[in-house]
Amino acid sequence: MGAKDNALKRYLSDYKVIADIFNIAFGADGLSVDPKKLKDLDSVQVMSEPPKADAKDAKKPSSFRERIHDGVATLETEFGGNPARLVLNVEGQTAVSQAMPLRMLQYEDQSLTFIAERMAEGVRAKDTPGDWLSGWPDDAVLPNALSVTLYTGAGDWTGPRGLREIQANIPEALARRMMDMPLNVLTFKDICKYDPDSLLSDIGVVAAYIVYEKDSDKLRELIETKEKFRHLSRKGFDVINTHRKLAITIPEDVEEIDMHYAEQVWAKKAKEEGILIGEERGIKLGEERGIKLGEERGIKLGEERGEQRGIKLGEERGIKLGEERGKTEERQKNIGTAIDMCYSLGVPKDVIANQLVKRFQLSHEEAVALVDKRLS
Repeated sequence: MGAKDNALKRYLSDYKVIADIFNIAFGADGLSVDPKKLKDLDSVQVMSEPPKADAKDAKKPSSFRERIHDGVATLETEFGGNPARLVLNVEGQTAVSQAMPLRMLQYEDQSLTFIAERMAEGVRAKDTPGDWLSGWPDDAVLPNALSVTLYTGAGDWTGPRGLREIQANIPEALARRMMDMPLNVLTFKDICKYDPDSLLSDIGVVAAYIVYEKDSDKLRELIETKEKFRHLSRKGFDVINTHRKLAITIPEDVEEIDMHYAEQVWAKKAKEEGILIGEERGIKLGEERGIKLGEERGIKLGEERGEQRGIKLGEERGIKLGEERGKTEERQKNIGTAIDMCYSLGVPKDVIANQLVKRFQLSHEEAVALVDKRLS
């Protein structure tokens, strides 16, 4: 599991995030989730005191979340006065997958089986100890499992929305009698339709940074007008930071990040990285072109003279001349690249000129003239 997946899994352990996801996905269907009422799946009560775990059982993870899910919680609620217990499962998905309905079917099966096993502990029939369903009480009520696939890409979900879409076509009369697995997809793009400040968590901030990554004006507007962007949780920031090509380092003890500050750090690192990469590429390219040009000219000069001495002298002079000219050409190109990159980052012209003086040993007048000529 990579850094991006690990960051998302940690973020989805937050009950406020889980509550927002299910309220957005199923609020219109009558579901209202209060994060204060959510509990861990391992809190499900057993029907009686379970037997002590043997050495084999002791090796198994104690937490269901460690086994399979990105986000999972249980909710005690009621509908029309009737009590109900729900298992809320969230699976983060960074890319569209055709196998997602099958995967979610597997996850729901495992979560319900986990609960049923806990509920059945201590009431298994003595004559069939290996069959944990053998002692299942007639009046037992199994919780309902409700799952959401959270698509964290910037666009729409283009994959299947149900198990039948990846199965063979059969008559509808038969299909109705077979199990299906509807895929409840919620995308970051869907979440961006809501005011970030109206949500319980900061998932609106996280979603906005992914969806509007290339729309700097929209992001700047949100940063300036929405309070949640000034108080982003560490887990939410890690999701954004691992998504970006240029990650920045925030001290580990900082639990709340102001995105005004984060943007300044990103801009500074982008400028430094851009200039450094431009210099390295320019020098390397100049050396390669200079050597090649020198060899070509040296050989040609030597052949024309027709003498061994001429060949040797031509090679030496040609290589030296080629290297010098190549480096000069690439130095000019490198200067132009540095000016363009700094200007795209909003660096003032006078600051750009000062940077050129330091990096390329130019006079101030030369640097100013090159900036004005490049940006005119």
